[in-house]
Amino acid sequence: MNVKPAKGPVRWGLKLTGFAGVTIPPFGIYILAERLDDADLIRHEQVHWAQYQRMGAIKFYLTYLWQVIRYGYWNSPMEREARGEQ
Repeated sequence: MNVKPAKGPVRWGLKLTGFAGVTIPPFGIYILAERLDDADLIRHEQVHWAQYQRMGAIKFYLTYLWQVIRYGYWNSPMEREARGEQ
């Protein structure tokens, strides 16, 4: 999956939330231009892309949302996987 610089509403949303990157299946991975050289961030988003490929878009979005609600963003299993934690 190609990493793209975040522009327009995606950039605005990232800036508003304080995030530097986002995976938006099936459209792609978007990273703030000033962070495009951040290998750890890109790897993190590529893990989310692999999760999407495993699950499909609907299951990816529903599972991600449910886990964030249930466990909180930091402790959600999909985020932990993307950070390389067990």
